[in-house]
Amino acid sequence: MRCFYCGNIGAENTFAELPEREERHLFNTLRGRTGDTVQLIDGHGVLASARVVDGKKLLVLEKEQYQEPPRKLHLFVSPPRQNRMDQLLTQCCEIGVWSITLVVAEHSVVRPEEGEVSDKWKVHLVEGSKQSKNPFMPELRGVINFNGILDDVKEMGIPAFYGSTGGSGTGNPVPESVPGIAWVVGPEGGFSASEEERMGSSGFIPLKIGKWIMRVETAAVAGAVLLMNCGGKC
Repeated sequence: MRCFYCGNIGAENTFAELPEREERHLFNTLRGRTGDTVQLIDGHGVLASARVVDGKKLLVLEKEQYQEPPRKLHLFVSPPRQNRMDQLLTQCCEIGVWSITLVVAEHSVVRPEEGEVSDKWKVHLVEGSKQSKNPFMPELRGVINFNGILDDVKEMGIPAFYGSTGGSGTGNPVPESVPGIAWVVGPEGGFSASEEERMGSSGFIPLKIGKWIMRVETAAVAGAVLLMNCGGKC
C-alpha cells in the first residue's frame, strides 16, 4: 500500500488534506482514483489508512497513535557532501534516529550556514519516513558550531559518545531509565585534538565502532544502531 505524508491527520471518518507535493504525486503521477486505499503518516507517531472518495478526497478509515520510544537517539553529525547527505537522512528514518543536528567542526568540508535547514533535506526525511513507514520522522534541528554540541548535550542531560579511532567500547551500560543518548560524528578528517579534548573534559565517551576508517554517513548510521540496540554496553 502506498504511503503519503500528511502533517495533520484528523479523526477517523474525517477528510485528510495532503500537502500539494503529495497530492500531485498521488493523483497526477500515480493516477489515484475513487476506491483506492493508501497509508498516511504525520511524522509525529500517527499511521493511518485512508480511501480516495469523490475524486480527490481522502477519507480517514483507521488511525493508530504509536508510543514514543523510551530512549531516543540524538545524532550530531558533520554533514557529508550532498548526495551522501541525502542518503544519511533517509537511513536515519529507517533506523529510528530521533533528532539530527548538523555540526560545523574545524575539519568540516561542507559548511552550511548556522541555523540553515535546506528544504531538500526535509524532502528526504519525508521520503525516508514514507519508505520505512516509521511514524516518527527525525527532527532536523538545524546547523550549529562545535560549541553548540557541548551546550546542547549539557542542556539535554544525557550521556554522549563521539566517534574516535582511539576509542574503545562504551564501558558500563547506560541505565534504562536514561531517556536519550547523544551520538556525535565528526567530518571525514576527524575531530581536531582540541575538539576531542574538550569533549573528553565534558564527559563525552570516545567510541570506536570498527577496525577501518568510515565515511561520515557510514559511521553515523553504524554507531547509531549500535547505541540504540546495545543499551550503551558495546
